Amino acid sequence: MMHVPAFTAVRKRAAVATQRGVGLIEVLLAVLVLSIGFLASARMQVESMRTAQAANALSQAKFMLLDMSERMRANRQGMRDGNYASITTAADTSEPGCVSNGTPCSAADIALADRHRWSRYLHPEKAGDTNFVPLLPGSATKGARGTIKRDDTTGAHTVTVYWNEPLDGSDSERSLSIKVYP
Repeated sequence: MMHVPAFTAVRKRAAVATQRGVGLIEVLLAVLVLSIGFLASARMQVESMRTAQAANALSQAKFMLLDMSERMRANRQGMRDGNYASITTAADTSEPGCVSNGTPCSAADIALADRHRWSRYLHPEKAGDTNFVPLLPGSATKGARGTIKRDDTTGAHTVTVYWNEPLDGSDSERSLSIKVYP
């Protein structure tokens, strides 16, 4: 057995007596640092999800714009005749009879069918359809919508899609536009 001088033993006891609770403080500080790290990680995850949702909405808006612009380009006569001059998506649209019964459609009928199909991205086919999920998010008071306006001087049609994104606790309206020339 090893002999420890009395002076060293007293010194160790004094050091232990002055360090009481230091280990607990170290543990508490470690828990605090880890908690801050976890909170920062959670915040980054929430921001990542919000950014992904915004990117998805922008992608869907681009899809809607390209879909309608291609429909308009396919019906150039309807564009020239002004059938796309002032269109807004709505829940109360219906397909013209020529689409369902197989008879030839006029340029105006094709424009009505295009509006109906474009509206189905944002509005349910039947009122009260609880299973319907719109392509773009809207708010409780104002849903997403699409519009087409014609500039009579140039003949260009501005196709615009509007939707809402939550930003700092309130809804922020976003829009994306494209010009289509006949």
